[in-house]
Amino acid sequence: MLRPARVLVSLAVLCAALGLLWLVAAWSERSETERVRDAGRHRLDVYAGSLRNAVDRYAYLPFLLSTHPDLAALLRAPGDAALIDKVNRYLVVNNRSAQASVLYLLDAQGKAIAASNWDTPQSYVGNNYAFRPYYLQAREGHAGRFYGVGFTTRLPGYFLSYPVQDGNKVIGVVVAKVSLDALERNWRDGGEHMLVADRHGVTFLSTDAGWKWHSLTPLPDETLRYIADTHQYGRTSFPPLGLTQRSRIDADTERASLRTAQRSSEVLLQTKALPDLDWQIILLSDLAPVQRVVRNSVIGSGLGLLALLSWLLFWRQRRRRIRDNLLASAALKQAHDELEHKVAERTRDLVDTNVKLQREIAERTRSETNLRAAQNELIQAGKLAVLGQMAAGVTHELNQPLTAMRSLAENARQLLDRGNDDEVRRNLGFIAQLTERMGKITGQLRSFARKSDGKVEPVLVHAAITHALLLLEQRVRQQQVRLEIHQGDQDLRVSGNLVRLEQVLINLLRNALDAVQTSRQPAISVDVCQLGDLVRITIADNGPGIAEAQLPVIFDPFFTTKSDSEGLGLGLAISLSIVRDFGGRLTAGNRPEGGAYFEVELSAVAWKP
Repeated sequence: MLRPARVLVSLAVLCAALGLLWLVAAWSERSETERVRDAGRHRLDVYAGSLRNAVDRYAYLPFLLSTHPDLAALLRAPGDAALIDKVNRYLVVNNRSAQASVLYLLDAQGKAIAASNWDTPQSYVGNNYAFRPYYLQAREGHAGRFYGVGFTTRLPGYFLSYPVQDGNKVIGVVVAKVSLDALERNWRDGGEHMLVADRHGVTFLSTDAGWKWHSLTPLPDETLRYIADTHQYGRTSFPPLGLTQRSRIDADTERASLRTAQRSSEVLLQTKALPDLDWQIILLSDLAPVQRVVRNSVIGSGLGLLALLSWLLFWRQRRRRIRDNLLASAALKQAHDELEHKVAERTRDLVDTNVKLQREIAERTRSETNLRAAQNELIQAGKLAVLGQMAAGVTHELNQPLTAMRSLAENARQLLDRGNDDEVRRNLGFIAQLTERMGKITGQLRSFARKSDGKVEPVLVHAAITHALLLLEQRVRQQQVRLEIHQGDQDLRVSGNLVRLEQVLINLLRNALDAVQTSRQPAISVDVCQLGDLVRITIADNGPGIAEAQLPVIFDPFFTTKSDSEGLGLGLAISLSIVRDFGGRLTAGNRPEGGAYFEVELSAVAWKP
């Protein structure tokens, strides 16, 4: 039966552990949410810029058209058939050149008297648009802007207008309708979940068709009347989007639950206002990855606490053993003294033999040194061969950021000419990020190519896997391989050498990539687990596997199933030699569900920073 004091201590330890896990969950959720929020803000800035560019590229068009004398002449003589035909064809040419949707001319009463679609079934000519806000704004003598569904075509678009004046008198309005469908498709193809809403909260652009023509909040009656009077969206019903349980994080970020017909999910709602357009862009980021990070953090911390508890129990048991050993050592000392006397009598006979053995040891040491040097040269040659075979992929990895940097630099020069310092700083920030990535790639290549000193020390398994995958990242993307990495404890360390362990992992991963080239859905998994005093790294693929006749000889030097141009058959032999030098074991086999696997077992190292 447990004593009361021991029960209280156990309860206190349990409460402390639960409190620590709660703190870990809260911290990981907050930090991961901040990361998602910061990334979303950056993307919102980019999308806001693209939206402004899509609209502003046509802002000049109505003003430019209003200066043409034929438009003013037609407004003064609307019955001139020849002038109507001339203006219609002028609008057609300019609409085709500007790639707008429609260009048309309204008289002082809002009636369309000329249009670029004059000869189509959906011609605007003869229709009256005096109820449209863009017409009313231009009638007041300044440019007008309005987004809505076309009254004639029933197609949505952005309307830009400008007055045509005769002296100080407004005698008509020229209008350009622009479609934003291409921009909406680009956002959808990018995999984002976002929408654009007007000042009333009605969504008119969305990457999800089910979110379009909804309202962020229920609309008041006066707003519904305004939309109906202006025929803005061609409808009068705007059901709420389904955002519930909204809680504000900061001025432009909320956490909410999004309910759709298919499912309900937690999202991060980020809003960016566009005062010049009287719109707002809203980005919805799924918080499911955040919850996975929190769950993994809690599981990892729980495993760490269990490991600590196990170590404490082990330490307590060890103290008991030490006490028993001290008692036994006294008895052993007496036996030792007797044995020393007998050993001294035989030592004289062993001295001569020892001298002879010393000579043989010296000779074997020299041979082992020469063999070790040859082995190191072979390992270095194997690394250089791997680098040569990966050269094309690494070149592509460097060319991509170089091309992006050149485009950003050209854009920055144009922005400097315009005096847009904020955008220049943003472009320079992007360039700095790209150069940092290139530095990581070249630094890893330099580290991998450097000749290892062979020193055995604690090696972080996660770092070795990350470095190896960095050099193979381009090939993984090129082959569209689904790569899964499972490592519960990110701080596992093994006895080895970082550069050589990376070489082993690169050899095994390259073999796996070769094996899945013919797979319809190529997949490679990397599993890391600790088994007592050992750490096992398993690399498995879903390729054709290894023939049973080849398994006994797969680690033999110069054994290969590839052509001469693809390898000499030394990769697995070198990897086996390196793992054995670490005191570990490298094995291979076939999985029951298909494909091959390689297992590397190395001694675990307890590490304290």
